[in-house]
Amino acid sequence: MARTALTAQRFTTLGLAPSYVTPDAAGVSFRSGGKQVLHVKNASGSSITVTLKIGRTVEGQAVTAPTATVAAGADKFFGPFSDNYEQPDGTDTVFVDFSAVTSVTVAALSL
Repeated sequence: MARTALTAQRFTTLGLAPSYVTPDAAGVSFRSGGKQVLHVKNASGSSITVTLKIGRTVEGQAVTAPTATVAAGADKFFGPFSDNYEQPDGTDTVFVDFSAVTSVTVAALSL
């Protein structure tokens, strides 16, 4: 399965009314220049785990990806993302995984 590719929506001085999408079970991807955040809304009846994939290794060793919980009925912002989260393909892409996607919506936002 392919990840849901998100396009970061830019804040403006006149405001931002972001569009949200349901992520694919494989997670989401988006380009990051260090000014992007991910907004996760969990409208399900159970908490979910969000995994922020580390794209780098340290001396050839994989680094454990950090995880965070979004409670049932809650939302949380993640980011901005440093270069460590960019995948090694040179595209400045960040990968984020979810333990469940039912009743979950996301939006990538850019400062």
